[in-house]
Amino acid sequence: MVGAGSSAIVGYPGWRDLITSLKKKFAPDLPEPASGDYLVYSDLIKESIVSSGRIGEYHKFLDRTFEPHRNRENYTDFHSALIRLGFRGLVTTNYDKVLEFAAGAVNNGRDYRPCESIDLCNRHRQYRVFEFLRSLSPENLYTSVLHLHGCHDNAREIILTRGDYLDKYGMRDPERGPSPRPGRILDSFHRKVIWSLLVMHPLVFVGFGMNDPFFMDMLRIVQHDFSLDADPVHFAIMRYTTDDERRAIESELRGNGVQPIFYYAPRDQNGVADHRGLQNMIFDLQNILARDQRRPAEPEAGQGDLLEIPAEAADLPSLDEVNRRTLGL
Repeated sequence: MVGAGSSAIVGYPGWRDLITSLKKKFAPDLPEPASGDYLVYSDLIKESIVSSGRIGEYHKFLDRTFEPHRNRENYTDFHSALIRLGFRGLVTTNYDKVLEFAAGAVNNGRDYRPCESIDLCNRHRQYRVFEFLRSLSPENLYTSVLHLHGCHDNAREIILTRGDYLDKYGMRDPERGPSPRPGRILDSFHRKVIWSLLVMHPLVFVGFGMNDPFFMDMLRIVQHDFSLDADPVHFAIMRYTTDDERRAIESELRGNGVQPIFYYAPRDQNGVADHRGLQNMIFDLQNILARDQRRPAEPEAGQGDLLEIPAEAADLPSLDEVNRRTLGL
């Protein structure tokens, strides 16, 4: 389950930066949100866009913002390493096609197959979502990526604002208080598909901030349906800068059935976090997997080479050190 943090590596904006860009382009006179609630603020921006008759420009802006780059790479070695870890399937909340480019590159040279984007928001191709769910297996060749919140080339259906969430997830707003029957609300296609993914498979969240109130609500619904309490059923690779921050994240996620796996992300003098530890961790895992796969027999010439960790990441904690920190050893 890949979030915007992964696509930021190749220059795509995160959700908050995207809202800021939309405000600057379409609603420059709109006051900043006093409460800091950017989810509600996103509705105000879209209402301004609609009232000014610029909804077509809005859709074009989203399409062009997340379309493939023409003058630079659309994926990095980090994304290729992530693909090579061999998950059963790839799911994302991103609008871009970074994972598709990376999967196509990984598949190239063996039995090349193009990687298709499956848009959960496309009401006319819901049968492709069914096929994706049926395709999940240890032998997955990554011929498709499921986009939960839409894809840039179907910008009219993208989930971005609070109103979009309510439309696609169903008319329950998790920020308005708990439902009297939290485990019985599967009244939309999105809820049914995400519920199925959360129930049938352990998810590993990468580059996902775990602060999406609607998605976190789905985690709570699953925990309630199966009386799981705080049993860990999913994993999230999370950054931390201070021990207090790590403890707060751990408490929040474990209460929703998610086991955090931490990497250290120091902040510069402007408060910007350094996420190279995430890339270091993925490269480290890929190298461990590559070694395990070639132990039974010698590799053929030119095959089985380990990925090289970028030099600039060499001073970051190793995977073993991260695990020791996480376990308190």
